[in-house]
Amino acid sequence: MNSIIKYMTKILLSLLFMMVPLYQALAQDYSMPEINVQVIIQENGTVSIEESRTYNYRGTFSWADYRLPKRGFSEIRDIRVSEDDDFYINENSEETGTFSVSESDDLIVIKWHYDASDEIRTFTIHYELENAISIGPEYSEFYWIFIGDGRDKVVGRSEVSIQLPGQTSADSLYSWNYSSASDSELIESESGFTLTSGRVNRNQNVAIRALFPTNLFQSDLIEISDPNLDLSQIIQEEAEYDEMLQRQAERDAFFAEIATPVTILLSLLSFGIFFFCYQRFGKRHSTATISNRETVVLPDRTPPAIIGRLMSSRHTTGNHLVATIFDLARRGWFNIEEQEKEASFLSSAKSEFYISVTDNEPDEELPKWEQMVYSFVKSRTHLGSTSFEKLFTGSSSKVAKWFHKWKKEVKQVFDEKGWIDQNSYTGVYINVAGQILIDIASIILLILAGPIAIISLVIAFIFSVASIAIIRHTKEGEEKFQRWKAYRDGLKNADERTIRMELLDVHFVYATALHLSKKQLDNLIQSSYDTNTDHLFRWIKTNRGSSHSPATAAAALATLASTSSSSFSSASGSSGGASTGSAGGGATGGAG
Repeated sequence: MNSIIKYMTKILLSLLFMMVPLYQALAQDYSMPEINVQVIIQENGTVSIEESRTYNYRGTFSWADYRLPKRGFSEIRDIRVSEDDDFYINENSEETGTFSVSESDDLIVIKWHYDASDEIRTFTIHYELENAISIGPEYSEFYWIFIGDGRDKVVGRSEVSIQLPGQTSADSLYSWNYSSASDSELIESESGFTLTSGRVNRNQNVAIRALFPTNLFQSDLIEISDPNLDLSQIIQEEAEYDEMLQRQAERDAFFAEIATPVTILLSLLSFGIFFFCYQRFGKRHSTATISNRETVVLPDRTPPAIIGRLMSSRHTTGNHLVATIFDLARRGWFNIEEQEKEASFLSSAKSEFYISVTDNEPDEELPKWEQMVYSFVKSRTHLGSTSFEKLFTGSSSKVAKWFHKWKKEVKQVFDEKGWIDQNSYTGVYINVAGQILIDIASIILLILAGPIAIISLVIAFIFSVASIAIIRHTKEGEEKFQRWKAYRDGLKNADERTIRMELLDVHFVYATALHLSKKQLDNLIQSSYDTNTDHLFRWIKTNRGSSHSPATAAAALATLASTSSSSFSSASGSSGGASTGSAGGGATGGAG
């Protein structure tokens, strides 16, 4: 009792130690309650930006970064990082109190290092930009995204202030709020612009397009970068843009209103198409004259690979190949023999089962798919016997290619039986085409009206996949299926009182082809075996004195069917100056 308690205590302690890192990872998080940006446009056209980012840390953090897309300016300089009055040192290290600057084709990355744990910290990033303003003859434009979308965190609130190089009347200033945050407000004053926003979600941004008189600059310090910049044209463009937004809002409201009923209609139509196709092409034939009671009477002698395909929804699997090998061994073409495996330092001794080709030559009338299996095993055992586990290993691509050809041969023979109603495929094609059209309509509705259309999209996809249920058997095929289904159910519950012992090995072959589980195979073989029935499995030889009987050996081989099946499953941005009407900026970043 004490040993059990000690054992359980060790397990609980191990689980506890494993959960500690997981808890720490889940407990470590941060938020960004506030971002403030101060922009100073200087008399020479240089833009100075000072951005303060506040982080609320839960857990331990050691770095943060600021990612600025390389667009809307030609040069960035005077990069600084500070916290209160403490300035970080620019060096390429990860020491506390340092920062580094790196760049890729489309990003400038500023990364700084610190120690923070369960606290609120505010960092300030400062830099200057060249050619971030489009300067025209009379008016100049500053169009900038101050908080980019695609961030990891929501921003609680933000404020952006833009200070012009001089004062002017508010009537000579023009600005447009391009923020996607819904509660942002833009205010003009004699000295510049102020934009305030509440919550800014991860997929939202904060942006301003501002125009002001060029004469606010010192004329001898600037050059006209866009001689075609025209205030009246921009005002007209913005008016047209506002009209477009208004029309878009009206369209959005219309589609939002019809989204739910249209989604319901598409979903019902999807079901209706499937129901019609199933009733017209896929409704099963009546088998009232066929008993569906469990039985262990073999319905007929259809080869295991062929009947296995019928009972596996028209798929040929590794189990069908293994059942064919068992059947050829039962008929005298192969021998399966138990051999002891030598013990080693890392493993104890155990039995392995080997397969070899007998001296009997197959009949010339042997079906092609069986002849292919015989030739394959013979080529793999040309030096004698080989482990059953190694039968399908080696050159995997070659084996997979052979298995693919074998499945095609089995399929051809299966199709010739006429057990599948080819007319039912017409219903499949009609249903798939209809569901594709509904999926297309749902995608359009999803784009125009929002996520509710996902419902009809998913439903149409489900009914498209369900097309397989429309494929039905012919009347002959359905009757055969029901007979073999009753036989399969009977094998699952068979014992020595119900099964004919002289057919035990035959039942085992078909049980393998019908995908009985290992437990069900054990029940079938073990319950029917006794010491006087060795002759029932002459094609499986066990060692004298072995704890394995022919029944357990056969059950062990059957477990390799699933692994053999899996063995066959596979063979095989740019920098530059500002341009009119084009936004620059869009900084993001994270912490860790």
